[in-house]
Amino acid sequence: MMSIEIFFALFALVLTIAVGFVLWKLKKSMQVPPASRPSTFQLEVPIEEIETASTKRFAKALTSWIPLLKSKSKDKQKWEEVLIGSDMGPRLTSELIKQIDSEENPELYLKNRLENILQGSERSSDSWKTKKPWVIFIVGVNGVGKTTTIVKLAHYFKKQSLKVGVVGADTFRKAAVEQLERGCQRIDIPFFTLKGAENSEGADPSAVVFDGLKKFQAMDIILVDTSGRLHNKKNLMEELLKMKRVSAKSLEGSPHDIWMVIDATLGQNAVQQGRSFHETLGLTGLVATKMDGLSRGGTLFQVYHELKIPIIFMGFGEKESDLEEFRAKNFVEELFDLKAPNS
Repeated sequence: MMSIEIFFALFALVLTIAVGFVLWKLKKSMQVPPASRPSTFQLEVPIEEIETASTKRFAKALTSWIPLLKSKSKDKQKWEEVLIGSDMGPRLTSELIKQIDSEENPELYLKNRLENILQGSERSSDSWKTKKPWVIFIVGVNGVGKTTTIVKLAHYFKKQSLKVGVVGADTFRKAAVEQLERGCQRIDIPFFTLKGAENSEGADPSAVVFDGLKKFQAMDIILVDTSGRLHNKKNLMEELLKMKRVSAKSLEGSPHDIWMVIDATLGQNAVQQGRSFHETLGLTGLVATKMDGLSRGGTLFQVYHELKIPIIFMGFGEKESDLEEFRAKNFVEELFDLKAPNS
């Protein structure tokens, strides 16, 4: 039989351990993780390491390349595997590895080749400043972030001291129209749409375009949210052509731009979507979304290599300000930043 003294001694020991564990957990939970510390802590970073706002967001994009880059591998088979796995596509991959086995520095070779591929991918001028109003159709399939992108574009142009109006012609998706209207209200951007008859899917998209352009004639920029389309549905693509014709009737010469929103994580699918829209409508620019979710990094190279359509903007995150102009050299430099935290 255990004596009363031993019992209480063991009880006290267990209690002490339990209390100590609780206090340790409490202390740990109160510690602020590095990622969420106030910005004042970041001032300790050496000034030479402070880069632009766009820095190191693609650090994970070329993770699979790192072992080959560090070992200066010239193995075509290994490079073919990682390049295709990075969404470069078979055609572009074949071109990239053609002479890699004869290059002294594979990293420098690939960086130069990729910069060359994107040569001419940037917009040469801000053409939207040349005519008032400048009408931009925004097209793309459902799910690529089209609605969010339009709000970001409206915010961007407003910051350029331009008057912006948004036309919600994606009337077959009531939720999309409502989401876009809320986004415009949040940043104080005028919004126009038409409601359909009760129990109907929505108003005729072309009618919305016609009336919306008339309403916003005094604006500098008019962004038109077209219906989210499946690029392989002929009747739906024809609806976009109708909207384009009606736009020209409502406002001569419009639309002045037709930009397609592409999901940068989709690889070859993004190329196929872009080709279909381009053949039907004649795209003048691309806006790449979900850049912060890049895990492979090759989609933009593949899309531009195949279609030669300028890349106008890149979108990150959900905030209105998470959008910036595409700069090819900066994009490639960041991809090859092996010192990035996530590399």
